[in-house]
Amino acid sequence: MSEEPTRGHHQNGSGAPRPAPEEEAAAPGPPGPPERSEQPELGIEDILRALSARTAQPGTTDERLDAERDARSSFSRFAQSRISGERVYGGDHIEVVLGQGSRSVRAYQLPAQDIDLALSAFLPPANYPSILRAAESLRVVLVSGAPGHGKYAVAQRLLLDLHHTTLQCLEPGADLGLLEEKSLHPGHGYLLQDRAPGGAAGALSGFELQRLNTVMRAKGCRLIVTLSDGLGPGDPELDRQTFAVQGPPAPRDVFAKHLRWWLGPGRAGRADELLGAPETAVLHTEPSGADTPLGRVAENARLLSRSSGTPAEAVREVGDQASLRDTQEFEKWFNGLADPQTQCLALATAVFGGEAYETVAALAGSLVRCLQPPPTAAHPDRPRHQAFTATRAARLRQVSATLVSESVASRHGGAPARVVRFLDPSMASRVLRTVWDEYDDLRHELPGWLKKCAGHELATVRTRAAVAVGFLAGLSFDSLRTGVLQPWAGSPLAVQREAAATALVMAAENPELAQPVGDLVHAWADGTAPFRATSARAWSVLRRPGEQHDEAVALLHTLADTDRAEVMEAVCLGVTDSLAGSDHAETRDVLDLLRQWVSTRNPRRRAVGQLAFLFSAADLLEDAPAAAGNATRRRWPRLLALAAHDPVRQRDVARLWDAVLHSRESYTAACQVLTEWARAVDADPSGRRALARLLHASASTPLGRRIVLRHVATWHDTDSRATRTAAHILSHFESEGTAR
Repeated sequence: MSEEPTRGHHQNGSGAPRPAPEEEAAAPGPPGPPERSEQPELGIEDILRALSARTAQPGTTDERLDAERDARSSFSRFAQSRISGERVYGGDHIEVVLGQGSRSVRAYQLPAQDIDLALSAFLPPANYPSILRAAESLRVVLVSGAPGHGKYAVAQRLLLDLHHTTLQCLEPGADLGLLEEKSLHPGHGYLLQDRAPGGAAGALSGFELQRLNTVMRAKGCRLIVTLSDGLGPGDPELDRQTFAVQGPPAPRDVFAKHLRWWLGPGRAGRADELLGAPETAVLHTEPSGADTPLGRVAENARLLSRSSGTPAEAVREVGDQASLRDTQEFEKWFNGLADPQTQCLALATAVFGGEAYETVAALAGSLVRCLQPPPTAAHPDRPRHQAFTATRAARLRQVSATLVSESVASRHGGAPARVVRFLDPSMASRVLRTVWDEYDDLRHELPGWLKKCAGHELATVRTRAAVAVGFLAGLSFDSLRTGVLQPWAGSPLAVQREAAATALVMAAENPELAQPVGDLVHAWADGTAPFRATSARAWSVLRRPGEQHDEAVALLHTLADTDRAEVMEAVCLGVTDSLAGSDHAETRDVLDLLRQWVSTRNPRRRAVGQLAFLFSAADLLEDAPAAAGNATRRRWPRLLALAAHDPVRQRDVARLWDAVLHSRESYTAACQVLTEWARAVDADPSGRRALARLLHASASTPLGRRIVLRHVATWHDTDSRATRTAAHILSHFESEGTAR
């Protein structure tokens, strides 16, 4: 990569003009602070203190991004679509894009929980063994059957039994003609539920089937399409690869199997209680005696497992939740909530689901105070001597939510808590959309409330508020841009600039907003320092899925030529966010960019490159591969794990370590980060070996060798937590030197 970006940040792929920053500032509500704001100006010492804090307590970025992914899953496009009867897109599914540009198909990757469910709770139809035998020699399989016979569960289990460990579900209505060899991931299994006449299967021909078989075989993949009876291809070539599900399992057996799986072995008594109660029979039988859809039965079992009431109460909760799937019933439900406090709790759960109940309830209370004037003596908020009757359990039942035991963020790290979540994951987007579309008073106060929440002391709360703003931007982009995003982007407060970037990442999921969001990021890059800092935090939204990333890289390269501390820190954090992901192309591009920066003659980019590498090295963690016979969870620095698994990336990371250890400006901070790496792997033999190999690769000159060994020698102190790592590294260097 050359010193200057290959594409200037004043042009985009379409050549369309972007608004100038002055035009943005003239829009309603865009406070761009002056270059010298009334806030104390950051200095390099502040950045070094922030780096030291992350070194001492790593994982800040991962914690925030986990909350962002969790929040985005509730508002994603897939979260509002349905498959297999009652099964819902969303949750912790990872959305992916197959292909490039207009020739792309959206999909989501099934998480480990779904895979485990398919392996542990699957009940096969009578003819499953014959379908499996026939599918072994095919790369495209069509599974047909009557509605509700469990075709989608059969499709998942077929792929798993045929040794595809990673499964991706294509979006409803996906055009199979867009699936090409270069867009597929080797060895993955692909699923498509096609329930509409004239859909993907309707467009299939014998020739297209032959092409798909060739494409799938070339990458070791397999595609399974499920069809309802009456939607069969009707082509002899396709009929040969179509198999009907016959003899489905009994609904009660599916219900019992799924209920026991969701409750787990530790709650077998609760499963026996629910299965033995006559009230639960309604959840797996149709009143008319017709066959009950197995997808609905499985979903009822999941919902029932989350209730802690008596069997009768639990069944009633499941029934209430099922009725909300109808749009009219959903609106009646929200209108019928007992009081503004309960409606605000529903809205707070939509935005902050996944946080501790106490946090969500407090945020709901702050919204109530925004909506209602303060009480007076003549009109008290609650008359004296009136009993408190709104219990937590009662309020959660009213809003169709429940408490789930999870670890949540706190001011001093993660802590176990009971977090609030809707029983149905799709409720979050439905509540927020309904409030925005239908309730004028709430819509008026909602942006201001979210702006206040974005200043919360918990980073996860700030992140969820920003994601909600991004979702609302998809409904009314201009309104949120001028009223929320512009003020945040120009704020002297880093947390508000971070919120603007997070919101844009969510908004950019809407393909119709990709261009205006990109234009906004470029316009901010031409503004004052706070706007440029926000642009650096949001640079990743310019990375179009499946396309070259020159535009995004060029923007970040330009912004890195700075001596303003807030922009420097934002570039460091933007780089750290990118390296926290699992996109191999993005990781490669970012490491290449860092290597260019640390070796340039431009002192400003060189300083930014060194700091950005150290931020990522200090903060990012990753689960290490499980050691044989050891089930203990081991956490490595992510860049160390990356180097250990990939020789090319090891050379990249080694060169970056060499650069920061040779730099007078970054040497002290680099030694601090390296010491924490040594402590992190001190009890892990494979981690010690990986670090020794990496440091040996980084010490490419006699001076580099002396620098590394001099610092490693300081770990031999008796109070050090890196003694074993030091011994291993010194031994490795000695043995490699002898071998030479």
